[in-house]
Amino acid sequence: MIFKQFINEASSTYTYIIAHSRGREAFIIDPVLEDTEAYLQFLGENNLRLIKAFDTHIHADHITGLGRLRDLTGCITIMGEKSNTHMVSQRVSDGDKIKIDDLVFDVLYTPGHTDCSYSLHCDGMLFTGDALFIRGNGRTDFQNGDPKELYQSIKRILSYPDTTTIYPGHDYKGESLSTVSREKNENPRFAGKTENEFIAIMNNLNLPNPKMMDVAVPANQKFGEAALKDVPLEANLNFELAIAKLNQAYFIDLREPQEIRKTGLIPNAVNISYQDFIKKIETNDQTILDLFNGNKEVVLYCAYGERSALAIKKLPANLKAFHILKGIQGWIENEGPIEAAS
Repeated sequence: MIFKQFINEASSTYTYIIAHSRGREAFIIDPVLEDTEAYLQFLGENNLRLIKAFDTHIHADHITGLGRLRDLTGCITIMGEKSNTHMVSQRVSDGDKIKIDDLVFDVLYTPGHTDCSYSLHCDGMLFTGDALFIRGNGRTDFQNGDPKELYQSIKRILSYPDTTTIYPGHDYKGESLSTVSREKNENPRFAGKTENEFIAIMNNLNLPNPKMMDVAVPANQKFGEAALKDVPLEANLNFELAIAKLNQAYFIDLREPQEIRKTGLIPNAVNISYQDFIKKIETNDQTILDLFNGNKEVVLYCAYGERSALAIKKLPANLKAFHILKGIQGWIENEGPIEAAS
């Protein structure tokens, strides 16, 4: 496995890049905008292709690198379903799995620091975001934080085997990792504390707000909107224009199977995941070219419109397609027809 931990000194943020091996697909967790070049350099040195990028929550102390990495690499941006972001490629919920080659990351909803905090588990590693630090934990006094919820989230995290490695979202003391055993026994906020004692500690921290909070939070809520930049206006379909093409065009669903199982898909749509679609375009796959060279128009859609916008921008000049601006979310909100996944 290839594993790299980066630290952003200004915000003490840890970012992680994980891949199965050199030359394979890669995954990044909690990227910081200003460190984008360092991530790209590491990816290039290891011949890695970044395909998915995940933020554990809406950060208040730095601006996310998700949007910049998406624009430069075409990766899928992922956040939890509770995240108050305007647009993101994919939203995951508790119990979902994020797959990168042979690596599988289990999604855990771990609220308390914020109401949109998620953690990931993969192969004996726990990426805890701001839910649990090394001998500490995230604050609970903004973004709908709740100390009672955080106590239960930490309890869940520490239910993993003692040898499980914990990789936090921040560290302010110069440490890089911990273990479940160590935090169960040494974390001064949690070890030996009742829920009420933990709540009392958290309610009396009286910490100042992060310096970048007023800038970072709104920026991190809106990062996805830039995906629509440079998409030809004529390619954008609102619901009314999209449904008018329902029986006249090929509809391609760019989501992953687990997403489709949750919502169903537009009737008669063909599922080609975003990454597979891009590979087929880049290799001039005949099955894709036949769709574009047929007698019907092509309409792309995804969950919220980000992946379909990226796919439109990846198409060579001789291939034309439309995409649904708000994806399947907008389709469902407007009561468009849906069929169950087979």
